[in-house]
Amino acid sequence: MHHSYLDKFARGNSLIHHLDDRVKLVVTFFAVILIASTPQPGKIFIGGMAAIVLFLSLFARIPLGYLLARSAIILPFSGFAAVTYAFTIPEGRVLLQIGSYVLTSHAVEMGAFLLLRSGLAVCFMIILINTCPFDRLLSALRSLKVPALFILLLAFFYRFLYLLWDEAERMQRARNLRYFGGRWKQQPALLGRLVTALFIRSYERSERVALAMQARGWDGESWPIKVSPLAHKDILYSLIGMTLLISLWMLRRF
Repeated sequence: MHHSYLDKFARGNSLIHHLDDRVKLVVTFFAVILIASTPQPGKIFIGGMAAIVLFLSLFARIPLGYLLARSAIILPFSGFAAVTYAFTIPEGRVLLQIGSYVLTSHAVEMGAFLLLRSGLAVCFMIILINTCPFDRLLSALRSLKVPALFILLLAFFYRFLYLLWDEAERMQRARNLRYFGGRWKQQPALLGRLVTALFIRSYERSERVALAMQARGWDGESWPIKVSPLAHKDILYSLIGMTLLISLWMLRRF
């Protein structure tokens, strides 16, 4: 099976890749918090954050098309939120009216701003994952005192996501080899049976994995993480990143 892994470019060789993972994690989290809490209009701040995303993408050698394609996964969720939010703003020139619901020019601008903010936040997370291998990211989270249970759940999710993907592909291939056509009304029922069978197989696999881990002496605890002190260059780059983000935050009202 061939997969497009979440951290496809995480083994790169750029300055960003060689930074301490804790620094990248903290700065990314700080950037996402600032983006989520930016008041309207915040055009200078959002424009600066978009420039930072573009710079990091080019500097870390992450293709911009890959970054945009990955961030598009949030469109069904953020798009629905943006449209819903737009219909709650009555100010501005009326562009569309459906019954008691009115869509104005100002509402379209605010909805687009919300969509852009969510896209930028996801882009920062994608850059983090693609400059920090997932195992090192988990180690960084553990060194920052994130609960071990949460780390363990993330590790299992990442490791078994692709097994689940393989199982779904095998079921889809078997279905295609045995499928001779039919009405479109029959497709939802067939899809429901496939999803049910996939869930049952996943549950059975998880039981086998749990029994195998217990047979090998696993007691439910993850291995301790050895924390090394931050290098001077990592502290310097973290201060530069925080200063840049705070400087843009000071312009959030414009």
